[in-house]
Amino acid sequence: FPVTIEHQDEILNKFPCPSEKESFLRYWLIYLSDIKHRDNLKPSHFQQLKILCDLSVEYDEIKMVLDLEGRTYSSEGRNGFQIKIRPEVAQLNRVVSEIRNYSKILGLVLVKDQTSTKEEETNEFD
Repeated sequence: FPVTIEHQDEILNKFPCPSEKESFLRYWLIYLSDIKHRDNLKPSHFQQLKILCDLSVEYDEIKMVLDLEGRTYSSEGRNGFQIKIRPEVAQLNRVVSEIRNYSKILGLVLVKDQTSTKEEETNEFD
């Protein structure tokens, strides 16, 4: 879900983006919209958030390379023709792991919603 213009301006006025990159700004707005109302949001959390945004941009860049080039390449050497995994695959795996770690640090984890809708509250036995 994209951040609306009025929410974007509100977020950026209170929490200026530390990067000029458009891709970084997109993640900055997404993540901040999830954590901006927390009581325990401290200045030190912004360093973690900056790293998370950098990792997310890096993920997109590596993913784009792999989408274009594929996950493997062929090589001919003294052992003959071989199909090898691109080094970007290992890098992508590392970035995904770090994104999970930094998301967890900031409390940006997927958990089951504890709220229920009116439809869920009623059933055929009511």
